[in-house]
Amino acid sequence: MKELSDTGNVLLIAAFAIQLLSIVFLSFKNERKALFTSNITMLVGLTLGLISTLSSTLFSSAEITSVSIFSGLIRLDGLSLYFLFVIQLVAIPTTIYSISYLRHYVEQKRSVKSFITFYIILLISTQFIVIANQAILFLVSWEVMSISAYFAIVYEKESEEVQTGSFYYFAASHVLIFILYIIFFLFHHETGSWFFSDYHLSFSSGLMVPVIFILSIIGFGIKAGFMPFHFWLPQAHPIAPTVLSAFLSGVLLKTGIYGILRIYQFIKPMPEWCGWFVLVISVISAILGVWYALAQHDIKRLLAYHSVENIGIIGIGIGIGFIGSANNLPAVEVLGFGGALLHTLNHAIFKSLLFIGSGVVYQNLGTRNIELMGGLVHPAKYIAILFLIGSVAISGIPPFNGFISEFIIYMGFFKTANELKNYYPILMLMFVVGLAFVGGLAVACFTKVNSIIFLGSERSEVKHFHTSVYDYISLGILALLCISIGFYPQPFVGVVNKVIANGFTTGASSALVDIDWLYFTMIFSSIALGVFVLYLIKIKLEKKYGRRNSAAWGCGYENLTPRMQYTASSFADELNTIPKAILDYHKKVEVSENAFPLQSKFKSHSKDFVDSKIVLPAFNVLRALVAKIEFLSQTDIRYYIGFILIIIAIYSMIAFLWT
Repeated sequence: MKELSDTGNVLLIAAFAIQLLSIVFLSFKNERKALFTSNITMLVGLTLGLISTLSSTLFSSAEITSVSIFSGLIRLDGLSLYFLFVIQLVAIPTTIYSISYLRHYVEQKRSVKSFITFYIILLISTQFIVIANQAILFLVSWEVMSISAYFAIVYEKESEEVQTGSFYYFAASHVLIFILYIIFFLFHHETGSWFFSDYHLSFSSGLMVPVIFILSIIGFGIKAGFMPFHFWLPQAHPIAPTVLSAFLSGVLLKTGIYGILRIYQFIKPMPEWCGWFVLVISVISAILGVWYALAQHDIKRLLAYHSVENIGIIGIGIGIGFIGSANNLPAVEVLGFGGALLHTLNHAIFKSLLFIGSGVVYQNLGTRNIELMGGLVHPAKYIAILFLIGSVAISGIPPFNGFISEFIIYMGFFKTANELKNYYPILMLMFVVGLAFVGGLAVACFTKVNSIIFLGSERSEVKHFHTSVYDYISLGILALLCISIGFYPQPFVGVVNKVIANGFTTGASSALVDIDWLYFTMIFSSIALGVFVLYLIKIKLEKKYGRRNSAAWGCGYENLTPRMQYTASSFADELNTIPKAILDYHKKVEVSENAFPLQSKFKSHSKDFVDSKIVLPAFNVLRALVAKIEFLSQTDIRYYIGFILIIIAIYSMIAFLWT
């Protein structure tokens, strides 16, 4: 590795300094001034950091070289630069949105300084996680990230829903950090070093390496949201302030993906069972994640389950990469890891777009329940268009970015079947069908979301729908990225290919860049041009012949009311009834038995199987057990100080034995 000398790295250090400086401006007494100044300063720091990342070898024709900074504590290699790029790229529009989002709290005479402080610390610590080259720095950064996110989540702590959801996050985060401590103690025990650059193990090294792998899948899988470790995610994301929900889902979950990929670089090549293990977990996560989403009525909870689905899709790519690694197939590795890395970026973009869009809707309607929405396309036409772009992208439909990364993963399946023969073609076909099924359910889900929220008649009166310029800028940036990567994926595919060539593959392969992406650009552009021409013809004909307006057809009914429209429950009922045992899906139907029925009701709800059948029963048993231990119920602070000292002594003993 080389020492710091590059201008881009100097810019990166300056970027972190400016981001940290943004906290100072919160000292202004005027809340509005403090909000605007600190966010603008943070944007300057993030933009400077993004310029630094863009000017690195990651986005040049040169080969990626690992750069060592501060005596090796920080290392900028392909993987860290890529995730740093994802974090900074998505954090910029999210921070822009926070200016308008937090202004509502200021207008309510509520201080936002504490939230902004923890939000800034969260952004900085997340970036440090992906560039840390030393285990202690990594763990400290991870702990700071987790704690700052928790304090930001509980901003509206007076709400009982917030208290419950934040507890889920807090508990899951500390189980995770405990597992990470064990993982890096094991690495230190095996290598005698705390530096990542010294971690070079293989599965032939002994039993500890498979243990490290399993622990990493569990630990980082909790953060990423793989099933069955996802239970905290649909509890925490909906109750967080929307600007934080966008960052949690778009970026923070990806630190789990980063951890899994970094561990792979420490102990590659993987045996084949690792690939199948990750592949099965990922397919289950993708299918059940989207099915749970289909059963939700809370827009933010629905989007949280779609994060589980898309993390599953990313995991499918990683599983394919592991199988390629086990069989020394560089082309399979490139397609698997390439699809996973590109979908990491794509999901960060379109999920942030959808969360911010839902936040704009929530701010205007005061509810997250999509059953109470409807007809918003009239007062919020442009928000409807931007939200639709995100919906098409997340469903993997061309011509937007979600299709490109999923296409690469499909190619990974086909390449694996072609290279390995025997029983692999039938197994790969089964996974292809599973991924296609996920796409179909995603289309159904977002058809429901867009039609219920934006189409039809208003279920509750919307007198004024306010959208600020900051909302449009943040949503516009993210929507433009969805379109750009879909229509012109070549630069992004090239970056992903370089990252994989730097520390992933066992041999050279151009499987990603060999795909003629220009055909996609030409086809998508032709379709877009055709639609635009038809629109111009429509405008011209309307000017010549006029436009005829008439009431919507109501199946023979007149005087349509909102109660005659589909609800979210009725729209998805048949699909949710199929796996009702797994979804814990219940519905209540009340039908009048009179000859002339006056009123009928239909309600449905779903409980998370892992939460209701595993986590909560286990927690209740643990709580009952603790309640029986009398000395744990003491109120004297001296007892708690004694408990802390005992725990510290135990930790110290463990550390001494391992070192």
